Amino acid sequence: MDTIDIRDVTEDNIKDLCCVCVPSHKRDDPDWVKGAGEKTKWAVEMLGKWGSFAKLAYRDGGPVGMIQYKPIPEQKIVHIDCVYVPPAECLRKGIATRLVSSLMEDVKKPMAWFDNKRPLGLVTKTFPGEGPGQYSAREFFTRKGFKRIGEDADHLYYPLNAGFVYRPVEKEEATYVPQDEDKGKALIVCGPNGCPVTYPYFLKRMEKYIREIDREVPIRWMDSCEEPEEVRKRHVGVGACVVNARLIEAFVLDKESFQKEVKASLRNE
Repeated sequence: MDTIDIRDVTEDNIKDLCCVCVPSHKRDDPDWVKGAGEKTKWAVEMLGKWGSFAKLAYRDGGPVGMIQYKPIPEQKIVHIDCVYVPPAECLRKGIATRLVSSLMEDVKKPMAWFDNKRPLGLVTKTFPGEGPGQYSAREFFTRKGFKRIGEDADHLYYPLNAGFVYRPVEKEEATYVPQDEDKGKALIVCGPNGCPVTYPYFLKRMEKYIREIDREVPIRWMDSCEEPEEVRKRHVGVGACVVNARLIEAFVLDKESFQKEVKASLRNE
């Protein structure tokens, strides 16, 4: 039987966290290297801010899965951002369950994030993307006792205190503030983030799909680390795509809708 070891992410194993989601055949690909680098910057910042924000599962000494989370002190909850076990040979072996269970044990104790009290619950927002033989994220968390929040079947919570019912806090969404300098060009915002896939899989895909429509339009890559004020004044974040001073709202994996918006923006329709 395989030995699975769950460890907190520290300075010593941040590299493992940032590489576990990168396919082995992509580890030398420049775009994936950049993606892992962006996650490393994010992870260092998270470790300094929270002290604990992720756990890794190790099998025979190598990382095979992870869980990432963050405290929301003002709501007295811990938000699970992602649980991922990439190797096909590690699926349905209880690794994701071990990761979630380890976090559940941690949050049953008083925590500095919550004035040395325990949080009221765990919250997560699931999304599709399961592979063959995998439970959907929604089914996985539901099997662990998570409950639906309102009408959204993918917004789930797990109460840690008897009688606790999580009620989402409505936040005012920041909207893109148009800049004259963004007219006649495309803008893609990159920078530190919690997923090494963001740069190679999403942002570079945006560039590719824009180029399929217009090979001449200037594309400006804006790094949130190198140009923080430029990002802030636009009220956008990593992953934003602006074309001709319009925010593209369609998800890039919906190629048809994404390119339709890009075309309309370039034509100023």
